[in-house]
Amino acid sequence: MKDRLQKIADMLRGANDVAVYCHTNPDGDTIACALSMCRALRLLGKTAVPICDCEVPEKYLFMEGAEEFLLPDKKVHEAALAVDCGDLTRLGGAGRSFLAAKKRASIDHHKSHVSFAQIDHTETDASACAEIIFDLLDGMGLVDKGVAALLFGGIVADSGCFQYPSTTARTHEIARELMGYGIDAADIIYRVHRRLTPPVFALKTRVLSKCRFFDGGKIALLTFTKKDFEETGTSPSDTEGMIASAIDVDGVEVAFAVSEAAEKSFKVSIRTKDSADACDIASAFGGGGHSRAAGCRMNGFYEDVVDKLLKAARDRM
Repeated sequence: MKDRLQKIADMLRGANDVAVYCHTNPDGDTIACALSMCRALRLLGKTAVPICDCEVPEKYLFMEGAEEFLLPDKKVHEAALAVDCGDLTRLGGAGRSFLAAKKRASIDHHKSHVSFAQIDHTETDASACAEIIFDLLDGMGLVDKGVAALLFGGIVADSGCFQYPSTTARTHEIARELMGYGIDAADIIYRVHRRLTPPVFALKTRVLSKCRFFDGGKIALLTFTKKDFEETGTSPSDTEGMIASAIDVDGVEVAFAVSEAAEKSFKVSIRTKDSADACDIASAFGGGGHSRAAGCRMNGFYEDVVDKLLKAARDRM
């Protein structure tokens, strides 16, 4: 086990009360990492709770333990572990709770990671944070069928079911080991990567039909408005993965998905191919992520936000 992972393992073994923190607006990777860590620590007789400042999206409620997530409160935990968080702000409303813990560590895989814990371990070549959690728990001898199912789901979610450029030989090796525990890999892939509820299907077809293209088809823009969510009975959390349909279009080099979070406030997802770095574009607006997938939040009038995004993409293509 790598030195910093070993230090985190020692910290967790030495604590009786551990809180595991997801990032705000949680995705499948951070949820799977938190739940697998809590399950594993309980095998050691620890008290372990998963914490997030947002509700778990409906599509991930099938993950074992998803109903156990707690909102941050004033309780001070002996040890805190943040998973899949690029910086302290990604913890959202749970940041203060994390900092109150006596011992603090973070495990992450984002290129834009900014250290915020006493022990930080980051591997930017991992397709998912779940890969790193596997190495940690495997080294501690704490992987069982339940842990394996969760981690497999996290990897499927963040690797785009092994399609994204971040997928490596190591990703497949870990997936093979996890499948060796007898998990239902096909069902997990369906639930994470393919399953759509009728409302989400309606949102997807509605927004894709209005996709805008710029610069001869090199830049694609998806827009999710408050009206789109209201009329389809969905929410911003249901947009996950839809941007893939835009970046997959032949000729598109940069794709943006702009979701209206509040008046003059937008959540932006970015996907790129070889001609641009998504993390570089996101960092121009205070965001971050990976070379091919990143995100940020922007405030202002919609068309002004779009103009800024287009300029940032053009400057980097």
